[in-house]
Amino acid sequence: MAYAFDDLNILVIEDDQYMRMLIKDLLNAFGAGTVRTAKDGGSAYETLRHFPADIVIVDWLMRPVNGLEFLKQVRNAVDSPNAYVPAIMLTAFTEVERVKECRDAGITEFLAKPIKPQTLYDRIARIIKDQRQFVRSETYFGPDRRRADRPFAGLDRRASGTEIDLDETGWTMSTTSATDAASQHSTR
Repeated sequence: MAYAFDDLNILVIEDDQYMRMLIKDLLNAFGAGTVRTAKDGGSAYETLRHFPADIVIVDWLMRPVNGLEFLKQVRNAVDSPNAYVPAIMLTAFTEVERVKECRDAGITEFLAKPIKPQTLYDRIARIIKDQRQFVRSETYFGPDRRRADRPFAGLDRRASGTEIDLDETGWTMSTTSATDAASQHSTR
């Protein structure tokens, strides 16, 4: 499915001038409405104050403010110009721990360098198509990290303490009262 990007305002944050222009050219080829660029997280934060970005594409490794610091500031600062802006982390750092660090900072999508135009297009389309709700807790603010609805098995504290058991397929549910569930767990 083709998407119209002509109404999108996109902020690209990348310290390498060649990569910054490459991404901007790709976005223009996709038909993006307005594309602004910044060469580090600090200048990008100031740009975001005056530019209503619909999507931010940010590199990780920049100075003086890197992409992860920028993202944390956007998500958590009291004076954040747009804490809910979807953000794509574009980086060559693809180790599992780095991906988790991005996820825990509130990234919406992750894209490894080197990039393919179709992959960048797909990430932007996913943001448009699958808009995720934002979640706030004591330790996290950002898009809901759950991407799939999975059935739940266990004590459902929200529904009068009813225990939910799944069959071998994981989809058919039967319920047990909280009292019955407690006695079943104590005999196991």
